Amino acid sequence: MRAPVLVSVIAALAATACSSHPADESPAGDAASASPDTGHAGSFDGAAPTDAGTPVDATLDVTDGAPTPPPPPSPCPDESALVTAEAGTVCVDLYEGALMQRDADGGESPWPWYLPVDGLDAGAVRAIPAKATFPQGYISQVQATAACNASGKRLCTFVEWTAACRGQPMHDYVYPYGDTYEAGRCNEGHESPIVELFGPDPSYNNQELNDPRCDQLEGGLARGGAYAGCESTYGAFDMHGNIHEWIDDTTATGTGVFMGGYFVDATLNGPGCEYMTTAHAKTYHDYSTGFRCCSDPVGGD
Repeated sequence: MRAPVLVSVIAALAATACSSHPADESPAGDAASASPDTGHAGSFDGAAPTDAGTPVDATLDVTDGAPTPPPPPSPCPDESALVTAEAGTVCVDLYEGALMQRDADGGESPWPWYLPVDGLDAGAVRAIPAKATFPQGYISQVQATAACNASGKRLCTFVEWTAACRGQPMHDYVYPYGDTYEAGRCNEGHESPIVELFGPDPSYNNQELNDPRCDQLEGGLARGGAYAGCESTYGAFDMHGNIHEWIDDTTATGTGVFMGGYFVDATLNGPGCEYMTTAHAKTYHDYSTGFRCCSDPVGGD
């Protein structure tokens, strides 16, 4: 009577075989693939993990395979930097200003950098950062103010402009790139276009100083950012040389102020970031006068 015993053994072996599954068909494996990746090992017997309810260590990387969250929005417009000045934070354009003109069809097109904007209606042009393009010359402080305002910006104050150029408060450099002058880092020291165009004895009258050819000669005015070494610690280009930059300031005698020097001279009225010209009315312009816009940060002080 050994048959019942043999049957029992066979039945037990069959039951054991039926309870085994290949690794890629494991019910526990299916459950693990269907559950979110929390950084914990799955439980094959359905029991809760021993550390259930314990917060995940914030130092652990639990984002493997998950999309990286977007960075917080910048408080500044595109192509501008958040600068810490004495009066608070400010957004300073990384490039000198160029102009866009409003077209009759409602669109915009670049305004020629070598033409004054005299006689244009208010709001006919607006300022943009001159990245990889020529900055506007032949513009007065009054006109530059209006152009910045038309883009929701304004001219920089002396304190704001100086902080962006000198790298304050972390630094207080004389030049955008440091305390020691380096020839060729910025666009300055070139021949005067007035002499090149009108000879060795020019009159320097208003007509000559506003000749459209002055800012179109080879080796003169440069596109924004062309001098890669002329960059402040905030990433602002051409704050020394290239073109004078009107700021929002008035002298005791009522004249305007522009900073930085230009492609001919950037030393006569002070070195680097200290270069300041105060001799002209706010309505004055010539081929060397340009500007840079600032704006208040969104949610800033």
